[in-house]
Amino acid sequence: MKLASLRVRVTSWYGSLLAAALVIFGFAVWMGLRNYLLTTMQRTLKDESANIVDQFVAHVDAKGESWLAAEMEESYAPESDGRYIRILREGQVLYQSRNVEAASMQTWPPASASQRIGFFRKITAHAGPLLLYTLPWESPAGVHFLIQEAAPTTAMDRILKSLLIALCLLTPVILAGAAVGGYLLMNVPFRPVVELTRHAEKVGTSAPGERLPVIPTGDELERLSISLNRMIDRLEDALAHNRRFSADVSHELRTPLTILRGELEPLVENPDLHPQALDAIGSALEEIERMSDIVENLLIISKLDAQGPLPRSPINLGALALSTVEQMQLLAEDKHLKVYADASRETWVSGDRVRLQQVIVNLLDNAIKYTPAAGEIRLSVSGQCDYGVVEISDNGIGIPADSIPFVFDRFYRADKARSRESGGTGLGLSIVKAICTAHDGNVSIQSREGAGTTVRVELPLCSAEEIERRLEHEAHPIDHWDDAAPATPDASDPESRALLPVNHAE
Repeated sequence: MKLASLRVRVTSWYGSLLAAALVIFGFAVWMGLRNYLLTTMQRTLKDESANIVDQFVAHVDAKGESWLAAEMEESYAPESDGRYIRILREGQVLYQSRNVEAASMQTWPPASASQRIGFFRKITAHAGPLLLYTLPWESPAGVHFLIQEAAPTTAMDRILKSLLIALCLLTPVILAGAAVGGYLLMNVPFRPVVELTRHAEKVGTSAPGERLPVIPTGDELERLSISLNRMIDRLEDALAHNRRFSADVSHELRTPLTILRGELEPLVENPDLHPQALDAIGSALEEIERMSDIVENLLIISKLDAQGPLPRSPINLGALALSTVEQMQLLAEDKHLKVYADASRETWVSGDRVRLQQVIVNLLDNAIKYTPAAGEIRLSVSGQCDYGVVEISDNGIGIPADSIPFVFDRFYRADKARSRESGGTGLGLSIVKAICTAHDGNVSIQSREGAGTTVRVELPLCSAEEIERRLEHEAHPIDHWDDAAPATPDASDPESRALLPVNHAE
């Protein structure tokens, strides 16, 4: 799971918003319950104090202090319900419940003579925190009374603490569950995006004209799939136009080049021709030959681009590589190069024999061309995972690091590794790339300037059933296989000539 994926980011935003909402909600619940409990306690104390004034304090002058004490004990029983009650007359204690401690009485604030309304205070006693309500009252005779009633807040504090603990414990659990559930639930809305991505990766790699599936959701995803298909249409039209242009230009250039060669070659045999003119004609013929190579290579690339996947059959890649090395041995010996081949003859790939041989020829020709005399070239063929791998390495001049990303571009030449004097056309590696792509393969290059170059070609391996059928065919040749053509290319075929050393791979 990638940390930067859209699903993770959406889940993170969702979890963050939910966490903020839970914190705000929990704080609101805690404050609401606290205010409710506190208001309820205040209202109870206020109502009881007012009731004490109406039923008892207002009649104390007529009925006496003993009557007041008896009635208070009978009606409220402060010791049993946790209430703390004290009644003062003109500053003197008229009544107080037995549970009122002498030490805590000092913290009970008295009311001034001008005080006319009740007020609340929070005090601390030995029994714990108390909420104290003080109610001043003046009798018709002008006597000042003070009714004070307190109730412990321990139960309220315990409830609030329990709620806070529950919120702190439940919030992470809810967040974790919501994050996991949200991540899993997003599989459904993200499934069309995954399908679009999977199909987008395959567009252009198999059948031409393939498009993304249009998601009939009526929302942004449907519009996105339609827009992407329109974009692919425009890109394919542009690429098709470029391919047609390259093919048309190549076809149009073949005829005038052939005519020019036919007109100039007889002049070289003229004994009366001036030596300076002879040199000019020879130079022109060399340029015509070079342009012919470019035209033929452009035709090959255009055909590969338009053809798509090539017709394939099981090919013994190791045997093909060894036979190709033998054919290229003469070119290596001319430069006193040593060529080492290590090829497994059990490496079978599915492909076109002529095109795969063209890949090896182009890469070997490159290695021979750009390796100094007395150098070494190594070729290896092996099976790795699901691919047959061909690696060709040399200890030649190498390629500059800033040129490596562009070596497969058409007509690209690096300053040192690609030069007009070497006879290259700048299309050899482009042909290699096009052939590997047509085989659902891959080609990569590693190089260090002055140390050498390694080119790695990966081609899909054959299945065991295809290899078995191929071996049975070799033992009992009945059917005609596509790769039954001779390994040596026919020089009369324009496309086959690209397999010969005259096609200078770049």
